[in-house]
Amino acid sequence: MKGIWLVLVLTLSAAGVAAQTPNEPQAPADQSESAARAPLLLFTNGPGRVAPLHDGQMLEVGRAYTMVAIPDPGCAFTNWNPVVVFTFVEYVYNPAGGFTTVTSTVVSAVPQFSTTPALRFSMEPVQVILNDPGVRTITRSVGWQANLVVTRKRGVGAVPPSSVVR
Repeated sequence: MKGIWLVLVLTLSAAGVAAQTPNEPQAPADQSESAARAPLLLFTNGPGRVAPLHDGQMLEVGRAYTMVAIPDPGCAFTNWNPVVVFTFVEYVYNPAGGFTTVTSTVVSAVPQFSTTPALRFSMEPVQVILNDPGVRTITRSVGWQANLVVTRKRGVGAVPPSSVVR
């Protein structure tokens, strides 16, 4: 599967300025006492799953991890793509009271990276591109997409019930 994919997701929330989305990074209180962590952004394209890591899991930045794409029965793994994710968060004042949080996420898969189901990678930090507190924030993250395809139709190769000899 070659090419570039672009997906735009828009979410509206009536939450206050301090609200965060599940995949929004949580900065450690003191960098000297704890390692920096960032959420793993993990996507599957096709029938299957990834183990032992999962989307949104907080991982230590700079540490190496290994995960494996596991296709469903009748399916096959094709490749891993790195995915660049830009998140735009804007806080809009609502004259009726409070703020509305508008979050837009742009996900873009880049060309093929690996054709083996096991992927070893080093966790990258979330990069803050713009931080205007209480107004808007733009971040850049890197994640992974496992691509899986169906290799046979259900029931192919099975003996039809009418042809079973009794």
